[in-house]
Formats: sequence, structure tokens, C-alpha cells
Amino acid sequence: MIVRSLVSVLSVFFVMLVGCSRAFDYPEAKVTVKVVDELSNPVENGEVLIGFQKPKRSEQGAIEIAERGVTGADGVFSASSKTGSHIAYSAEKQGYYKTRGDYHFTSSTNDRWQPWNQEFKLVLRKIENPVPMYAREFRLELPVKGKNVGFDLIEYDWVPPYGKGSHSDIVFKLDKQVVSRDEFEGKLTIVFSNKFDGVQILKDERKSGSDFKLPRFAPENGYKTEMSVFRKREIGKEIESSYSKENNYLFRIRSEEKDGKLIRAMYGKIQGDVSFDISKSNTALVVFRYYLNPDYSRNLEFDPKRNLFTDLKSGEQIGLD
Repeated sequence: MIVRSLVSVLSVFFVMLVGCSRAFDYPEAKVTVKVVDELSNPVENGEVLIGFQKPKRSEQGAIEIAERGVTGADGVFSASSKTGSHIAYSAEKQGYYKTRGDYHFTSSTNDRWQPWNQEFKLVLRKIENPVPMYAREFRLELPVKGKNVGFDLIEYDWVPPYGKGSHSDIVFKLDKQVVSRDEFEGKLTIVFSNKFDGVQILKDERKSGSDFKLPRFAPENGYKTEMSVFRKREIGKEIESSYSKENNYLFRIRSEEKDGKLIRAMYGKIQGDVSFDISKSNTALVVFRYYLNPDYSRNLEFDPKRNLFTDLKSGEQIGLD
């Protein structure tokens, strides 16, 4: 009787253990990744990785599971697994820039995440003509407020009397009023020096997608000679700001003209927005990431192995993004 009772108890315990394991199991997901080029043609032999999460049986958390495969002539690879609500996926191929994305499931039916077998498209951009550029993170305090201050993007220095730069590629002017940390207002104006110099904003949320962001070539037209960003706060209110994760900029500097027509210029890009902090300085700490092509072409495809800035500190170094 004792042996039978023990067997009965163990059987119940085993059923309960299996039940608990299933209770903490994740639903299954099936996804399809379709890889195409910039002309929407399928990319064959693209290497795809789909990252799932499998539950741990004996403790909290999950194990990352990577399902790998190669696309066929249709550019498609599919995989399935039990997983948490978040998945990530990427594709790469020799001669192309890697591209990636992610997704959050919000509902499941019959132990399956919905939608079942959803297709995600990834665009591979070709590596065509990457060139050396001056590329770095700009992180400097303005030397003065209320006055125009020129900055040389190649020398990475202020122009006299604040530094040894020789070209006012961009000119900063800061206006700010700080009453307290709960009441302040600041405006940073950026002006470009020459007739055909200027900047234009480009909206692009860069969290996912290709490692090579923004257009391959800078446009010939559409540049404005001035831009501004702001931060302000009133007592009892949240901070207002022009900052946006979607803001990027294309710019043109050192433009040369003849008979009122543009002959040549240097082109560059700012990936991400221009931010500034007026709370910890008499002026402002200005931060942005810029790439400048000095060869006087409109090519914006940067070769990270040939950065024209040398001996950068780790915090100043930037890659493709």
C-alpha cells in the first residue's frame, strides 16, 4: 500500500511538473523573411538569421535561439520556433551591406503567435563606391553665447579667435535663458557661409534597416542656408524640444561659384539629430554625428576603413551608422 501510494504521488507530481512546464512555455511563431535588392528583385543565396527566444525549464528567462538559412531563387527563407513576443532578423550577402529588423507579437491563438507565417521584407543595398570621409562624433561646448562662432569640419576646430580652424564651414549661434532646471529656453541656430552652402532635413527612422543609411548621393538642390533647434521648459510643464529620432540632415559646404553658378562643393551628412544641452554649461554642449566627403563629388557612401580622422578616441569614432 505504501509503495502504491508513493507511485501515485510521484505520478501526480510528474503530471503537475509537465503542466507547469507547459504553462510557462511560449507560443510558437513562424515567420518568413524575403530578401530583395534596391530594385525589389529577389536576392538568391542571401544568408538569413532569425532570432527566437526559447523558455528555460528550470528558471526564469529565455535562451536565445538563432535559426539560420539561405534564400532560394525567390529570395525567401522561413523558420519557426517557440518564442517570446520579440524576434529579430537579419540578412547579408557578400557585396552588400547587412540589413536587419525586429518585430513584437501582441497576440496568440491556439499556442501560435499571430499573424502566423508573417512575411518581413529586407532590402540589401549594394556596396558600390565607398570613399574616404571625415567622420566623427561632434561633442563640444560652444566657446561663447549670443555671438556667431565658425567651425572647421575638417580641422575639427573653431575659427579664430576661439581656435585654429581656417574655414567657417558651419556657424553656430546660441541664445539661452536659464532661470532654473524647471524653467529655461535655448535656441541653437546653424548658418552656412557661402552662397550655395546649406542644409536640408531628411526624415528616416534609423533603428533598423540597412547598415548603410540615407541616400547614396546628395541632392543637387533644396539646400537652405540656415537651420535651428530648440529646447524649452516652463514651470509645471514637460520639456519641449525640436529633437526627433527621425531627423537626419544632408549638407553642402565650401561651395565655389563662377558667373553666379555653382562650380563645385563638398557634401556630407549628419546621421541623427543635432542635440544640445544648456543645463551644465555657461554655453551649451552640442552633439551630432557627421560625415564629410572632401572629393567634391556628391557621393555619401562612407568607407569606415578609411576615415580621414586618425587617432580618434573611442567615443569619437563612428562607423556606417
